[in-house]
Amino acid sequence: MESMKKIFALMVCALFLAGSSNAELVITKKKLELNAGDYVKYEIMGNTFGTAMGKYMFGDDFVDIEAFEAQVEDTITGFETIEVDNQTYDCYILKRTMNFNFTVIIEEGSYDPQPDDDRLHYLFGFEVKLWQDDSNLIPDTIKSESIDSYTQTWAEGGEEKSYEGVTEEQTVHTKTQGAWPDTLEVGSSWTFSEDTSTSSTSRSRMNGGEWDVETSETEESETTDYEVTDEAKVTTSAGTFDTLIVKAVLQGEGQGNYTLEYINSDFISIKRVVIENDESILTMQILEYSISSLESPSSEDGDSIAEGLPNLSFLLSVSSIILIAIVSRVRMD
Repeated sequence: MESMKKIFALMVCALFLAGSSNAELVITKKKLELNAGDYVKYEIMGNTFGTAMGKYMFGDDFVDIEAFEAQVEDTITGFETIEVDNQTYDCYILKRTMNFNFTVIIEEGSYDPQPDDDRLHYLFGFEVKLWQDDSNLIPDTIKSESIDSYTQTWAEGGEEKSYEGVTEEQTVHTKTQGAWPDTLEVGSSWTFSEDTSTSSTSRSRMNGGEWDVETSETEESETTDYEVTDEAKVTTSAGTFDTLIVKAVLQGEGQGNYTLEYINSDFISIKRVVIENDESILTMQILEYSISSLESPSSEDGDSIAEGLPNLSFLLSVSSIILIAIVSRVRMD
């Protein structure tokens, strides 16, 4: 499971391509009021995530996927003052949910016993609560709690079989170094480092049997290099936006693994792309939002749809990608 975490730690980070020398867009950090119930929803573009997972789990035995569905939403659920390492932080709580539902088709005769119709159904669920201190405009995640689940079901001789895995995890960010610049433009670059301590409980079972439980305590240090590499006009269900493209590379993970984030002048994440081995495996774009402290913009004015959207730190964090690391290649015995 740890090796899977390393492999998939690249799959869903913060996000960012190579650039133009005559770009003019400059973005200044902003801070607006947040209220419980504020949310932003994203739509998943295409089915590349399901295809990437199918290839990862089954290799040459993978044929295709079908019935792919996905849902991503960030919601402000409340506010809390917490203490970490004798320091007090006034935080808002951001709840992030990600669900992926699809069926994998595998090569006929590749398993013994072979599942009926050569199909296995998958459901991935990721739910994380982030306690974020936004005193520096770009929020620092002080604490996170997550529950990540993975279910595989298939029919064998007309009888339903299953494998389930659940990880309940708490991560506390104990040290952060670096900061986003006050303004962003093509050519801007910076480095962000954080040390984390994690307590984790993982459970798994076959066919509704007894749960196998494992616990672990880990400490990690991660450093991410950021660079604003270009400008781009992005058209979404919520309108058309002028954005800067920010590339994020986790040090030690190789040049072919990185994320791209498209940020507009209100410092909102409009689009995210996750790249692994130089191939896009996940693309999402803003779909809709509700911010109670703002007036509802006109749906006929494209660029105004996201006008004034506050920075809810809607950046897919490294921890969100690690969640996918729960996946293990389950073969029928």
